[in-house]
Amino acid sequence: MINSAFIQNPYDWYHSLFNNEQRIRWMPEFFGGSWVLWHHADITSVMRDERLTTEKSGSMVSYYPPEYHRELMQLSEYLGRWLAFIDPPKHVRIRKLLQAGFTPQVLAHFRPTVQRLVDDLLQPILAKRECDFFREFAYQLPLYVVCAMLGVPAKDFGLFMGWLDDMAHFIGNAQPPIEKALKAKRAFDSLTDYFRVLLAERRGQPGDDLISILMRAEEDGDVLSADELYANCIFFLFAGHETTSNLLGNGLYNLLRFPDQWALLRQNPALMPQFIEEVMRFDGPMQYTFRQAKVDFELLGQPIKAKEVLVFLFAAGNRDPKVYAHPEKFDITRVKNPQLTFGYGLHHCIGANTARMEAELAFGAVLAHMPSVRLLEQPQWSEIYRFRGLKSLKIAF
Repeated sequence: MINSAFIQNPYDWYHSLFNNEQRIRWMPEFFGGSWVLWHHADITSVMRDERLTTEKSGSMVSYYPPEYHRELMQLSEYLGRWLAFIDPPKHVRIRKLLQAGFTPQVLAHFRPTVQRLVDDLLQPILAKRECDFFREFAYQLPLYVVCAMLGVPAKDFGLFMGWLDDMAHFIGNAQPPIEKALKAKRAFDSLTDYFRVLLAERRGQPGDDLISILMRAEEDGDVLSADELYANCIFFLFAGHETTSNLLGNGLYNLLRFPDQWALLRQNPALMPQFIEEVMRFDGPMQYTFRQAKVDFELLGQPIKAKEVLVFLFAAGNRDPKVYAHPEKFDITRVKNPQLTFGYGLHHCIGANTARMEAELAFGAVLAHMPSVRLLEQPQWSEIYRFRGLKSLKIAF
């Protein structure tokens, strides 16, 4: 089912899911077999179920042949330190410490840096009047923003792109081939080595960057360990880049698909926050997440066995007709919009407001400098299903 045609347009299938009374389905396409949920209410309810665990990094490598398990053990350990893959109470402890880097005061401090990066990337694009908006702007901006926030020297920004792509091809697909897993493991090795050196430098010469803030963070006498810092620097880098780059690309593409909404946003820039939320709902960068059962139990009339995986289709829930009026319509004036793309509950994206700030500044600049934009060719979507985004977006203005 998850083929090229599906990736180009998964929404027809999502729509069909709501045409019957079924609320949960076993599907072999996900992780060699998983239970899939798509109703908004079921997703928000079941994701809070304490019989499920997010500490599932081992399940991401367990279906590979046994001869690779030892080599991939380190990959499982890397992922197991990410905030996204930790259960309470450890999750609560680490999130409290990491939150020091994402307060409104910290975001306000970095806002001028983000604006400068937006302007620097747009300047050469504006001079030539056409570009591949995704490759030249949307793909680069979030990487540069997270690197700048972490205190990575500008000369090293380019090092990260290949590593992040290798990680995305593993984490972003439900059952990637072994070659993708091995490349992801090597990418984690390289990034961990890089941040080990950078953190050592910051200990000797702290600054006002995110790494320095997190090294100083303390909660009831507790601090982050070195391994926790390395792992979550990589997590911020990956999550901040993958999600936000696709938010920017998908956002402009949908404005071009629906010129009435483009005109509306130009006429009323105060709609910017609603526009950003509607992009996340209508064509968001995160299509699904998953959990693993800790014990046997029954769910929606189906027997769930311990260690089975449950997949939550955020992108389908974002078009649930019981929650959204006219869910197939891209409407930037939509007010009630409890979109799921940033996650839900304890695992709501810690960097969600950073992504919103980047999108606000980026699209503000686009509106100011590109009042009239047209597509040069129909874009193609990336083959990474979990993270919906474009390969390119060629425009003229």
